[in-house]
Amino acid sequence: LAVRWLEHNCRYQYMDELLQYVRFGLMDVDTLHTVALSHPLVQASETATALINEALAYHQSVYAQPVWQTRRTKPRFQSDTLYIIGGKKREICKVKELRYFNPVDQENVHIAGIANWSELAPMPMGRSHHCVAVMGDFLFVAGGEAEHSTGRTCAVRTACRYDPRTNSWAEIAPMKNCREHFVLGAVDEYLYAVGGRNELHQVLPTVERYCPKKNKWTFVQSFDRSLSCHAGYVVDGLLWISGGVTNTAQYQNRLMVYDPKQNKWLSRSPMLQRRVYHSMAAVQRKLYVLGGNDLDYNNDRILVRHIDSYSIDADQWTRCSFNMLTGK
Repeated sequence: LAVRWLEHNCRYQYMDELLQYVRFGLMDVDTLHTVALSHPLVQASETATALINEALAYHQSVYAQPVWQTRRTKPRFQSDTLYIIGGKKREICKVKELRYFNPVDQENVHIAGIANWSELAPMPMGRSHHCVAVMGDFLFVAGGEAEHSTGRTCAVRTACRYDPRTNSWAEIAPMKNCREHFVLGAVDEYLYAVGGRNELHQVLPTVERYCPKKNKWTFVQSFDRSLSCHAGYVVDGLLWISGGVTNTAQYQNRLMVYDPKQNKWLSRSPMLQRRVYHSMAAVQRKLYVLGGNDLDYNNDRILVRHIDSYSIDADQWTRCSFNMLTGK
């Protein structure tokens, strides 16, 4: 269509400008070769040749695609979408399901009266207690607990990547350690996996990072103690970690932050109470911790309903005036 428009009334002076808006990176390799060979107009343009070569290089570097994203590799229509992946069901030990909820469809939800959770391509293998991170509009899933052919269930090293443009999965390099109940965060051009439990149920202090360009995991600065069942979130190019339990079953109230540029873990003000199996999220330069467990005076587990917020700028925790309706 673009070429036909340029050829109509000889509008060639607009060619370089117009071709910048063609999503060459979304074409498959065969189509790119066809375009490059079949259009004399495209062949005569240095700009067009460079754009096609850029797209071919993008396709050839499959693992590096998350850090090579441009407007020419992204669909024009994008919306915020909530994904839920894997886990356990009563009738199935581990599930492969990937489902999504699109808030754009809210109008249809009101008409139907039900939540519009739609199913997508399943993961290569079922898993639970895994971690998920988003980088360059790709969804990464790593580690967790999987069931082997022997029926034995244990932590795994495997990782995979979901491409929402094609609704397809690709295996990536496995982590160095098997991990479950850990934290996975995307900081700049890397993924970081922090702590967790291995296949022997040992709690780990190790931290490793994944480089998409090399499709390789390498160890970075370890935590100062073994930690699992903690929470994490990425803000300001830093990875924040809260709570968790150590290898000696000590519940933690610590807040730690990892600075990739210094390859260092730094301590911040501790949480108002200990939390394990909780969640963390960030809104407007505040971290929020929700849910999880603590221990009472008898060392019995109790569910935490309080929500606490942390000011990144003031390094200070505050208890919110509202609680969760139920402990989770």
